[in-house]
Amino acid sequence: MTRIKKIIKKKLKEPDEFITVSEKTYLFITHHSKSIAVGGGIVLILLLSFFFFQRWEKKNGGNAYQMFNLAVETYQMVSTPYREGSLQEYKNVLEKFNETITKFSRTSSGKLSVLYKGNIHLRLGEFEEAIKAYESFLQKAGKEKLYRSLAMEGLGYSYEGRKDYEKAVNAFQKVIDLAENFQLGNAYLGMGRCYEKLGKNKEALETYKNFLKVSQKSQMTNIVLRKISNLGK
Repeated sequence: MTRIKKIIKKKLKEPDEFITVSEKTYLFITHHSKSIAVGGGIVLILLLSFFFFQRWEKKNGGNAYQMFNLAVETYQMVSTPYREGSLQEYKNVLEKFNETITKFSRTSSGKLSVLYKGNIHLRLGEFEEAIKAYESFLQKAGKEKLYRSLAMEGLGYSYEGRKDYEKAVNAFQKVIDLAENFQLGNAYLGMGRCYEKLGKNKEALETYKNFLKVSQKSQMTNIVLRKISNLGK
């Protein structure tokens, strides 16, 4: 994002100071006219380069979006509520996202492809690869809370799948800190499971209670109530 710089103009103390500065400027231009002409040429080249770069970026962005959109559509057909895609189907989708990343890594589509890549590796149980993808995305994602939260949640599941429960708890805590409400329930559930695996029943109990505060109408409510009952004994 372009930063807007404030240009502060110093007030001239004396009227004569303006005259002195004007004279010095005139003398400088007179003695350095050739250098200034060359400098002006360089500025012109830079401006033209920037113009053509913008055009290239715009075209590049359009091509990136088309490739990314095709990959997402394929992914949606492979992973639906009604069928689970085969290993080969997921691998084929993964190749499409990898191609977008390779060709358009600097674009938004290229960066989002890394997030989808992490999701596919997680879906396939390839936790190490999922962790690499999510961490790579987080380095490039900027400050967009929603995408960072999704990546952190995926990172939590990946660490949980790798049985690295401490790191999983830390990842789920970051999801909670980002405060994207629709993800809070899942984050508390994941954290509660990891606390149980670590033998930290007191922390697990508190975490499950927090889940009930944010997800009272969840399909998991009855299961969590049983967990709270067992952990409270």
